[in-house]
Amino acid sequence: MRKHILNRKTTLLAACAALVLAACSKDDYFIDGGLSRQSEAEMKMPVYDFLASRPNHMFDSLIKIIDLTDAKNIVNQPDITFFAAPNSAVQRLQMNYNPDDRQTPRPLAMIGKDTLLNLLSRFIIKGNRVTLEDAVRDKEKYYKALNGDSLYLFGRGGGINAGSSIQTSAYYLEYSHLKIPGVDSIRYSASFQTHNLKTANAVVHVLRYDASYAAGLIQRYFR
Repeated sequence: MRKHILNRKTTLLAACAALVLAACSKDDYFIDGGLSRQSEAEMKMPVYDFLASRPNHMFDSLIKIIDLTDAKNIVNQPDITFFAAPNSAVQRLQMNYNPDDRQTPRPLAMIGKDTLLNLLSRFIIKGNRVTLEDAVRDKEKYYKALNGDSLYLFGRGGGINAGSSIQTSAYYLEYSHLKIPGVDSIRYSASFQTHNLKTANAVVHVLRYDASYAAGLIQRYFR
């Protein structure tokens, strides 16, 4: 009887562990250390193909935006830094088009292509593959987004206590969009769940799940 109970407990623990691992593999996908999990084949893909190849479909909404705006050549152009928005970030843009968060998010096809393309361009730096190491070295630096907005990038963390050479925390990248008062919010800041993913044409940094693809843009409400 005791052996039977022990076996049941062991089976239950194994099942729980499997569920936890499954949840982590979905929710914590490519959370730093992500670079080491890329295959050689992935690093040879252009940005569009890399995003579309994700087995957990976390960039499906972003891929749809690229398709709707015919922007595949934009994200696949050489030597860019690309800030990739997961599905949850895109959904926040869609919810901004509804007066009540309990309603169904507005379909992407019903949002203006100019709006979608403008927002996509805010997440691209042209002619520069900016890595986490670059941001840490530069500490604070302004860049121009593809649509002309100012992007303010800065490295954070990695502190070292006085009298010690031991790093107390990981480095990470944050950025801030500087916007037009009265048109957009004054400033929109975001951080990333993953840095330094390599593709054939870009360095990709993945926005956190609590980010918004609206990037501070004030939206009209549709009823």
